[in-house]
Amino acid sequence: MANYELAIKYSNDVYATKKEVADYMRTPMVDSIRQNILDYRSHFMKTTELKHITGDLYSICLTPGINEKINNIERRMMRLYSQYIRLIINKSDEIFRRLSYKDILEVVAKNYNLTLDEISLNRILSKNIEAIPPELMVIYHYYLALEYMSKNYNVDVSSESYKTYLNIIQGIDNSTFRNSEISNILSKSLINKLYLGIPVSSIDKALDSLNLFLKNNTFGMFVKAASVLYFTYYVKPMETYSEDLAILLFKNVLSNNGLDEVASALNFEELLSNKEELEKHILESQKNLDLTYVLMYLINKTDAILDKAFKLLGNTKASEISKEMFEEDVKVTSIMPDLSDLDEKIEVRNTSNKLNHEESALNLNKSIAIQTLPTGLSEAEAKTLEEHLLEMNPNLSHGQAYFYARHCTIGMSYTISQYKKEVGCAYETARSSMDKLVYLGYYKKEILKNKFIYIPVKKK
Repeated sequence: MANYELAIKYSNDVYATKKEVADYMRTPMVDSIRQNILDYRSHFMKTTELKHITGDLYSICLTPGINEKINNIERRMMRLYSQYIRLIINKSDEIFRRLSYKDILEVVAKNYNLTLDEISLNRILSKNIEAIPPELMVIYHYYLALEYMSKNYNVDVSSESYKTYLNIIQGIDNSTFRNSEISNILSKSLINKLYLGIPVSSIDKALDSLNLFLKNNTFGMFVKAASVLYFTYYVKPMETYSEDLAILLFKNVLSNNGLDEVASALNFEELLSNKEELEKHILESQKNLDLTYVLMYLINKTDAILDKAFKLLGNTKASEISKEMFEEDVKVTSIMPDLSDLDEKIEVRNTSNKLNHEESALNLNKSIAIQTLPTGLSEAEAKTLEEHLLEMNPNLSHGQAYFYARHCTIGMSYTISQYKKEVGCAYETARSSMDKLVYLGYYKKEILKNKFIYIPVKKK
């Protein structure tokens, strides 16, 4: 295989270190191959605002293969979010979050080497504080941190978020940044020092670069979240719980960039169950000033975490099967009255000409009950409203904005079938789109006989 092909393979399929390349090739003589790999990667390197203690900036490598992996992860996350919205409509979202938090808290307890039985877990989730053993209060406070995230996903993430979450975990309100040194064998080396906790004197500058990164970067949500996780682990800005804060801020960045409360329910706490493996990739990124090593590790772990989230979501849906029976495509059998006792048989025939003749002869005046028909907006007005909706609410898709702009007449009601027909999409897409418009406050959803109807909500 040509060196260029190897460069593509070891930068897209996997993001290999020099040692890994040597292992794959079964030879220690890989200097020329390694150089070709680095040359290839240089075409896709993006510089971040995050600074190493030396003042050098971290970079991230977004090759076509890595970009595809990121896009796949983000698509799965948004599909999970889309399905979660339907739970909100049916008021089942709390069931999903409770199931998810149970799994998360069990992992957190295991990470802390604490025994968490089912009774104590239920007391924590029910906030029965008096019955919670003192040693498990940290698990209770971690649960409060998850709840805080689920309710405050619109709050921008910054270095102050560390204090917010540490206050919640510790049950205090005066957390400060770390003021004692962290001693480890990696930082005692005279050259090529590596840190899992930088010197106290460097924390302020490091956090300034973090705030700049969060404010100015143009990376997608997963790259941004992965970068924040790495940087938190590298800096360790607080005296305690820095590893937990790395996970919480990772999830908070996801929630702040489109996943909303769903992010709090994703069990990324599992990453700390094997800290040795995580730290290996963190140190590799630090050694090369390349965040891609951590990014690829997180990509590989996230698929399994999302699999479990989809499974829990499926378990939640199972509890609302009866509600799902109300779909428009369900055929309803009508019971007709028995007409056998009628004295006369009804003769069905075409009487249109006869009626027209009789109406002319009697000079009838026709009138209807509704004197003024609601007409809605003209097409030009609807187009203007559609563009305004997309600018005002980026969470709307073009299809959702298109449909609402033409179906927002007060007093009218609309159906999933109308959306499906006008937008030209699958039934499931139409249903989730209409439910999202309900969630965003554009319609209210009601049940009429055997189907859902969507009624425009008056908005300013």
